[in-house]
Amino acid sequence: EASANHVCKMNAINALRLAVDLNSENVVAEHMLAALTEGDVGKGRASNEFVSALFDDFAETFDAKLKALGYKVPGLVGDAAKELLVLSGQSSYRSALDAGCGTGLAGRYLRPLVEGSLVGIDLSKKMLDLAAQCTLSKGCGLKDEEAASAAKEDNKPLYDHLASLDLETTTLKEVGAEVGFDIIAAADVFVYFGDLQKLLSNFAKLSDSSGPHGAFLIFSCERIEEEEDSKWKLQKSGRYAHSKSYVVNTAANAGYKLVAYDEITPRYEKGEPVKGHLFRFSLGKDQDAKDEL
Repeated sequence: EASANHVCKMNAINALRLAVDLNSENVVAEHMLAALTEGDVGKGRASNEFVSALFDDFAETFDAKLKALGYKVPGLVGDAAKELLVLSGQSSYRSALDAGCGTGLAGRYLRPLVEGSLVGIDLSKKMLDLAAQCTLSKGCGLKDEEAASAAKEDNKPLYDHLASLDLETTTLKEVGAEVGFDIIAAADVFVYFGDLQKLLSNFAKLSDSSGPHGAFLIFSCERIEEEEDSKWKLQKSGRYAHSKSYVVNTAANAGYKLVAYDEITPRYEKGEPVKGHLFRFSLGKDQDAKDEL
């Protein structure tokens, strides 16, 4: 079996190298080749071109494919956002950023918790086009029977603003926000980043931590076990996985304090559960008080 797997891997590497040789702009083949040949670290993050091409290609079938994989991260993110809201004594968030919003699956869970602006950012313009079609009463993961049972159709857009931007460099000005967000959520987004320092530092800049409750950050990652010097790993799937200690320490360097943590199964792959984890962090004045959350 080991020999057969090696042959399959070498065939895949040769095919990907040929694809890159034939078309130097084939960013998907380039990324997957790196995942198979560059070891555990890779280049530190997937390129914008790779992420955009990948999700543009299957935007139309994205929701259906994830459903078949038992994908549950958006709901887990929504539950975590609700938990933090209740435990912090607030009735709603003033504003929220859905970072890497895709077709709006997480946005559907965030919207009822946000009184003001809900902003979605993604690199894939085709995914954003689908998210833009979502309203309070249809689309973005809302089941047909749930939409049909709504008291009345509400055509107000689910998102107040959508933009195609790089999460590591996005500014408040680019998303039309005068002040930072109360909460940032990233559902299954960190799998395209290895080194998280720049991303988490920018999230801190995009947050409004000046209020009495500070700001919150929720995100999921795929998980690797704790080992000496373990940080992240570029897997053969082309997705990055991270150790808990690396995530917590890197977030702390950006000013965040861990509020809650769970090991999760984000989805199934070839019938096997994928190892993941869900983080909830706080940023702001009363972080010490949040130790009990």
